[in-house]
Amino acid sequence: MSSVRLAALIGAGIAFFGTLIHWVAPLLGPDWYAFLTSPAWVVASARAQTWEAPAGALGVGALMGMCGLFALSAAGLMQRLPLLRAGLAVSALVCTLRGLLLIPFLIRVPERLTAFDITASLVWLLAGLCFVWVALRRWRDLSAATPSQD
Repeated sequence: MSSVRLAALIGAGIAFFGTLIHWVAPLLGPDWYAFLTSPAWVVASARAQTWEAPAGALGVGALMGMCGLFALSAAGLMQRLPLLRAGLAVSALVCTLRGLLLIPFLIRVPERLTAFDITASLVWLLAGLCFVWVALRRWRDLSAATPSQD
């Protein structure tokens, strides 16, 4: 298996797992939102059974799923998606920045970080770096109508 395909599968797997844990949140309730370290207003919304918590979870999950789909498409593992280069670049940037967000928190407020926060940041950094690798290796090919198999 090529490094591009492996990176795409790792990044997509992380993104799809993120989709899953967000999409089950409305079913599992306020304690799940709290476990995911959602903001207090989201947990309160889940407790009050208002629309904000489930709508946010579904939206965030959908965005994570799109990151996974862009990675698979860029690696030639599925049909080419529209705006593929832009989608892959945004996925790489957002996921990498999400992972790097750990650094200022470690410096400024380490006492507020949980094991989940640290793990999630490192996992998203890995996903972002996988997306960066796919983008770097496939960028030129992605401008064509059909990506070549790597």
